[in-house]
Amino acid sequence: MSSRSLQIAFVAAALMGPLPARADPMSDVVGRWRDSDGESEIAIARCGAALCGRIVWLKEPRFDRFNPDAKLRARSLLGIEVLSRFSPGGDGKLAGEGYNPADGKTYRTTMELAAQSTLVVRGCVLGGLICDDDTWTRQP
Repeated sequence: MSSRSLQIAFVAAALMGPLPARADPMSDVVGRWRDSDGESEIAIARCGAALCGRIVWLKEPRFDRFNPDAKLRARSLLGIEVLSRFSPGGDGKLAGEGYNPADGKTYRTTMELAAQSTLVVRGCVLGGLICDDDTWTRQP
């Protein structure tokens, strides 16, 4: 490349300005999601530097009857946080903790955007030996 061509390339690069910042991978999952059985919707939002998710809609009233704390078993599931401390975990997935009201336990959980309107939520035990997936759909 000649000296003149190199100068033109530098000028062109300078005129284009800085490269756009890479999109924040956590922003892609922020929003409202319906679980696979259509029984609840979870709103995923920023909680400080991480993401969390709360139940914001229930098809039928349900209560936290399997919570290990007996004092919380009569509370409504509406409004409780079921996803917490999610941050980038590698391979395009977000990793954090998921509370499962169906058994009152908290699991190591990942979320992965499978398509713009599909989120795969996977809870695992035994270091990932046993996992269960649920596919959520984005809501307007």
